[in-house]
Amino acid sequence: MNRLVSDKGDILPASEGTLIYFASHLARTVRHSTIKTYLAAVRNLHISCGHGDPLMGKLLLKKVLRGILRYQGQRRILRQPVTPGTLLAIRPILEAWLGDGDFPMIWAAFTLAFYGFLRCSEFTYPGVHSFRPQFDLGTDCVSFHPSLVCPQHIVVTLKSSKTDFSRQGQSVVIAKAPGTVCAVSAMQQFFLTTRPSRGPLFSFRSGRLLTRSTVICLLRDAARCAGLPYHSLKGHSFRIGAASTAAAAGLPDWLIKVLGRWSSDCYQLYIRTPQQVLLSAAPRMAGVSGPDSFT
Repeated sequence: MNRLVSDKGDILPASEGTLIYFASHLARTVRHSTIKTYLAAVRNLHISCGHGDPLMGKLLLKKVLRGILRYQGQRRILRQPVTPGTLLAIRPILEAWLGDGDFPMIWAAFTLAFYGFLRCSEFTYPGVHSFRPQFDLGTDCVSFHPSLVCPQHIVVTLKSSKTDFSRQGQSVVIAKAPGTVCAVSAMQQFFLTTRPSRGPLFSFRSGRLLTRSTVICLLRDAARCAGLPYHSLKGHSFRIGAASTAAAAGLPDWLIKVLGRWSSDCYQLYIRTPQQVLLSAAPRMAGVSGPDSFT
């Protein structure tokens, strides 16, 4: 413990050597991201006890953390995008499984999640019987324009969102789209056939609410039955697929950022570039005559 205490025998404030020892010890059993979380807790402890930020200006500690990251490698999380083709393929399977009772609700949820660039937490509930009116999506959050009978677009108000820190609410506007995969038509059918009562928007006839785990299970099982890749389908797959599809459709970057309600350029990480686009790069580059064309 000699390196962990000061000359007076106090553990706090921790020296840079102590923090390096702590991080190196953790590197034996946990990932780099977890080590940073633990160090953030140490920082919070120091500040709560009236000490300064122990991580500020610790260049050697930063080098050690960078070395741990290089040694462990960056674990890549594979998340398969949900596209209109995916939704079209799993639609008849979901309809056969759920029947007229619950299929309109699930189809409305899935198409809304796709066209609304929704995070899974924005359209699901924390538990099968857990509805928080001040945070969760309710029937009062959806409005049809100009009317429910003949809607041209819908407006969905998100009461709580990752980037809405002050809980002011965010509006998602979705226009009617041609074809079967249309969020406006799906939501209209859901309201007309099911007539959901005031309360949570997405619930099964049994009264159980739609949760993240249910969404992932239905999505993966339906994709597997349709003969599609399914292992990497997750709750975020709708959002990833929406960004990728929007980019493939030629929507400008600023509009994708607005549609997804991103506060930074991190949306670019969600876009999956089709192989044919990658293969077209070299021929298109070869078509540029030379340096003179840039002057």
